[in-house]
Amino acid sequence: MKIDMVMPQMGESIAEATISKWLKSVGDKVNKDEIILEISTDKVDSEIPAPASGVITELKFKQGDVVPVKTVIAIIDSEGSATAAQAKSAPVAAATPVAAKTAEVAAAKPSAPVANAHASSAHSSDKFYSPLVKSLAEKHGVALAELDSLKGSGEGGRVNKQDFLSYVEKRGATPAPVATQAAAPQRPTKTEASPPPMDWGEDGTKVVVMDNMRSAIADHMVRSKQTSPHVYSVQEVDVTNIAKWRAKHKDAFQRQEGFSLSFTPFFLEAAVRGLMHYPMINCSVEGRKIIMKKNINLGCAVALGNSGLIVPVIKRAEERNLVGLARGLNDLAQRARIKKLLPDDVAGGTFTVTNPGVFGTIIGTPIINQPQVAILCLGAIKKRPVVIDDMIAIRDICYLTLSYDHRVVDGSLGGQYLAFLREYLENWDMQRPLI
Repeated sequence: MKIDMVMPQMGESIAEATISKWLKSVGDKVNKDEIILEISTDKVDSEIPAPASGVITELKFKQGDVVPVKTVIAIIDSEGSATAAQAKSAPVAAATPVAAKTAEVAAAKPSAPVANAHASSAHSSDKFYSPLVKSLAEKHGVALAELDSLKGSGEGGRVNKQDFLSYVEKRGATPAPVATQAAAPQRPTKTEASPPPMDWGEDGTKVVVMDNMRSAIADHMVRSKQTSPHVYSVQEVDVTNIAKWRAKHKDAFQRQEGFSLSFTPFFLEAAVRGLMHYPMINCSVEGRKIIMKKNINLGCAVALGNSGLIVPVIKRAEERNLVGLARGLNDLAQRARIKKLLPDDVAGGTFTVTNPGVFGTIIGTPIINQPQVAILCLGAIKKRPVVIDDMIAIRDICYLTLSYDHRVVDGSLGGQYLAFLREYLENWDMQRPLI
């Protein structure tokens, strides 16, 4: 039986995706849920699994092609044989130099593991590595023996692109040599990591070509600024009560849930409650129509190292309490970083929260995630001296920024929403139970 494999839609506003790498060729046997290819969109780099077991009989697009969502990209014969499939013409993807070289090696020695070109001939491996991982290993000078030591998060412990890049980042962050000196520093300082080596050109510059994900993010952000007239409002919020409540319950939460209770879920709960009071912010725009949304599907921006970010969505967030929101956020963030999100996980968002405060950012002015009309930015929580009843006190303070689409959200509505968040967070019930 012939089975069509289609380009998945990785998000509501995603109309197309770029094929970054084919990991299988025509004639290869595949198992259901085995990774077939890697794709890139402005929201995420993803590994796409096979919809069924069988033999690949046709690849309809080559590496680098931009393909509309729901378009057939490959054919799998669930009843075919590898021999029959291999008799067919080679896949288009093999036309690229890397793919062609891989195919030649596989044809010449199909049962032997493929070692990286820079690896020692004395070391062989029975582990499978995708062409992408092998090319990255060669680029970064990682020998096969070293590659074998990595723990992968992919299917069956397979090392994927993000596993490798995370390893390389840590591998390069070795302490810088410290020169012997007679005088000790005036105060303790953290050991700085050595900066990554750079091959600068003669003119002192280096050209870096955007990868597919970065290019897609750039296009999406430009479209958002062209679509929505952005306005920004900021509120200062005293979160001292929340900090005390969290400190009181964080150990019990850790034992109960198995992960740490961060500050983010508190802001997510406040954001949801605010949207319930001000539903005109939980909407989208289609021409001259404002489409209000009954359910609050909360997008939460997750950073993926230096490769970009993704915005998975907590569906029907209005039905969750603080612990439920924390569970949803932790689950989506963990799966986002190991490329285990499903298309539905990044679709249908109605409002987004981003938290650059975890990196120390005090105030941010984020770009709206289309087709939504607002995004909330969380600044870092810092202890500051503030005046309370004509007395100076040290309090935990943060700044919240709301970026909103002035076509439908005016300054008064944006300001009221932020004021609601401030009141909700500052008046946190210290007697509130964990559950």
